[in-house]
Parts: sequence; C-alpha cells; structure tokens
Amino acid sequence: MKIQKPCRACLTGLVEKTVLLSGGDGRILNSSLRLLNGLFVEGTTPPAIAGTLLAHIRQTTGVWDPYATIKYREYREAVKIMEGLEGSPGDSLEEVLRLSALGNSTDYFTGGSFRQDHLVLRGDMDKLADAIYIKGDEVLMLGDNMGDFIFDLPLVRFLEREGKKVFYTVREYPAQNDLSMEDVRRLGLTAMHPGIISTGKANVGLPREDIAGEIERLWKSDATVIAKGMGNFETISEFDEERQVVYIMRVKCPAVARALDSDIGAYLVHVR
Repeated sequence: MKIQKPCRACLTGLVEKTVLLSGGDGRILNSSLRLLNGLFVEGTTPPAIAGTLLAHIRQTTGVWDPYATIKYREYREAVKIMEGLEGSPGDSLEEVLRLSALGNSTDYFTGGSFRQDHLVLRGDMDKLADAIYIKGDEVLMLGDNMGDFIFDLPLVRFLEREGKKVFYTVREYPAQNDLSMEDVRRLGLTAMHPGIISTGKANVGLPREDIAGEIERLWKSDATVIAKGMGNFETISEFDEERQVVYIMRVKCPAVARALDSDIGAYLVHVR
C-alpha cells in the first residue's frame, strides 16, 4: 500500500513517541521530522518510511529497544485476558479467528483494549476456509505486536489439530512494538510454540526483499499464508498478486480503511 495523506500524521506521531521513549531531545526530534519530510514521496510505503525513521532515532539516541516496557505491558495484559477466558478457546475456526483479530485491537499508537464486547469479525468465511483447508500441510503465519502472539496461539493450535505445521514469523531485532526474537528468547516463547522463525531483519511489516530462506520456501509453496496487522498488509499488499494471502487485523487508520473498503475500528479477515 502506497502512502496517502493521512499517513503523514501517523508517521509524525511515530517520530514523536519514539523520540520521547528514547529520551531524545528537541534536536533529535527536529532532525527526525526533517528526515520524514524528505522521505514522504509518492510511491513509497508507510512501513518503509517508518523503518528508516526508527533506524535514524536508534542511531542518534543509542537506544536499541525504546518500546521494551510498552511491549511487556501489552504482553502481560494479553496473558491476563487469555487466562481469564472461560473454558478452552479454540473449538471452531471462527472462534479462534475472532481471538486472533482481538489480539490486534490494541497497541501503543492507537490505544484500544483487549475487549470481546461487540467484536464483529467481517470477512468471507467460506473463502477463508478454502484458503486454509484446500492448501497444503504447512502454514506461514506472519506475526505483529507483542500482544498478538498470545491471541494467535489458539489459532495456531487449532491449525495444528487440523494437521498443519505452523511457522510463526517475528522480527529478528526490535521494530516499534513488534515481537522480536530478542523478546522470544527473553520470555521463553518457544515453550508456547516451537515453530517460531525470524525475518532476519528489523523492518516493519514484511517487505519483498525480506522474503528469503524458510520464509521464501513457504511463500513459494502451497502453504497457507496468514498475515497479522496493518504493517504486514501495507507491505505485502504491494506484491501479494504472487499468491493468496489471508490478512487478519483491526483497521486503525483511514488509509488502510480506504484500501480495504472498510471502517476504522473494524475487525477483518481479508482473503486476497
């Protein structure tokens, strides 16, 4: 998805919040905003600009993971909510998809909360079922924020009970409040799901150039590909004519809402 006018406000907010969390001063803030002005050109994607801005702020402040505290707070909240759910989640495909979408409901940038009240999941469920059941025995699931992982686990386990082998992809290094391999190691998340693999990069979303190794093998195979969150949609939608992709997200900005012909706040399962 190419940048649109509303993206400038979101990227400006990203700069301001990241500089603040990094302990940067006005000089770093101003240099980052000047960089944003130079990067905001037609034909680029929001995640590509965000990645360059985040790298600049890391280099000028020396703070490697400014969102660490935010991420762990989201993680603890997600664990608490999941532990409080009655019964064993995951009896039907639609149920685990609702939980997965719920995991994308909140992050540091947009607020929101992990509440199931009035969560209506929109999407073509028949087309989705075909994308999952008619495909091969492997699933490439592209993760997003820290809290998403906890809410994705019922979907992962449902797919495994259906005979699928699920590979869950995270960033190698910190990028915004996305789950990274550093977080996986620190929290011991492979004990929850051993099939976690890395993009090898710190890029927001999954740019085409990051599709390599095991991810490339799965992308080119008959595996089901499931992408969580707007960052993955904004990057992968640039080249998803190559294969079918299932997108799961809560729509949080007008640009993505327009691209998906949806409303801000909607929970979507979009199958290309």
